[in-house]
Amino acid sequence: MNQNESNNAVLVLFADRLNCAEAEPLFLERIGTLPPALRTMLSAARAGVTRFAAAVRPAWNQQVKKALENTGRMPPGVEWLDLPAGEASFGVLLSQIVEWSPDRLVLAQADRVFHPSLVERAVEETGTEFVVFTNGNQPVGLYALPGKLLLDVIDSVPREIRTLEELCHWLASARRVRFETVEGQLWHAIERPQDLPQAEQKLNRWLYKKTDGIFARLNRRISIPISRQLIKIPITPNMVTIATLGISAVSGVFFALGGYVHMLIGAVFSWAASVLDGCDGEVARLTHQESDFGCWLETVCDYAYYLFVFTGMTIGLWRTHGSVAYPALGALLLFGAAISFLATGLQRHRLAGNRPENYLTVWQEQAGRQRDLLLWIGRHVEFVIRRSFLPYALLFFAVCGLTSAAFIMCAFGANLVWLMTLRSNRFLPARRSPGDA
Repeated sequence: MNQNESNNAVLVLFADRLNCAEAEPLFLERIGTLPPALRTMLSAARAGVTRFAAAVRPAWNQQVKKALENTGRMPPGVEWLDLPAGEASFGVLLSQIVEWSPDRLVLAQADRVFHPSLVERAVEETGTEFVVFTNGNQPVGLYALPGKLLLDVIDSVPREIRTLEELCHWLASARRVRFETVEGQLWHAIERPQDLPQAEQKLNRWLYKKTDGIFARLNRRISIPISRQLIKIPITPNMVTIATLGISAVSGVFFALGGYVHMLIGAVFSWAASVLDGCDGEVARLTHQESDFGCWLETVCDYAYYLFVFTGMTIGLWRTHGSVAYPALGALLLFGAAISFLATGLQRHRLAGNRPENYLTVWQEQAGRQRDLLLWIGRHVEFVIRRSFLPYALLFFAVCGLTSAAFIMCAFGANLVWLMTLRSNRFLPARRSPGDA
């Protein structure tokens, strides 16, 4: 590796459990379109790692390298190392690694699937000990190792050590290890063929978010099977976002036609757009194509959904009832929606910085620490304006022939949103950048 590169964390992927009788290692089987080894690399890249190495037994080196490179998703400049064979010492490999003199090393087993948050936790580890992530008494196959510690022990590694687990046990006997417990749902081992479908099921569970409410979870029961089919074709998450925006526009058109039947059809398309709204993020996480641009594009399209639907409702109700009250309420609604979009967008950047997908989680956590009645109310009713809930409410009101009532509530609710957002800015501290003192 280039000695002039930044001395940040380095991910070293170990494929040291290969059985030479196998036609192909199980960890090359694709989980959510990507082999487990590559999923770990891409999770580390997302967490900020820019330097990668893969240590594979010589007999398998070329096959593993070709299989991963054929995906077209390999991080650039991956170093390929030979695991020690015969009488060669594991210390020889460690010597190659220590020449890079990294501040931190993240060591990972190739036959494991890790939740991205767990990989990020390992990358951000800044201790001075060899950190072993465990579930019960079992190492999960993820380790964090300071470069200085590796320099200290490199010359004393016994020759009989051949694997990461053996290195872990040896360092533990020397009391140079700290064990960190992780939940079983955050990782999965790929050691037998029956582990593959289990890993896929766990990957599906990772598509749910902590902030998902009952309606979002209901949507995911439909959207995840759709996303699973979408990843089988050459489609990007951003394409899914734009397609969903098109369905939102169709919803707005039907609302604008007015009348019970058209309003009901518009509500059905609105609900369909809500369900498909989860697919872009799910496709991104299944294929490891998350991006800040994609997150902001989704946000803009979410805002456009509201504008399409509210504009359509304004026109449709005016055409149906002929009252000038509806254009006036529509103007109030669109004003409140536009100001709310601007206020929440600025707050999203203020609280979540370059991780906009974490905005709602950060807002909920920080608002929960404040002793303010309005913030308490806001935390418990904000689900009403979510993209996952509102379409169900509109569909209910449309079925009952009460679209005008829903419209009036939306007009006043949209203006409460921006007032609440401005108030919360008084209490919630801005996200501090890593360089802040």
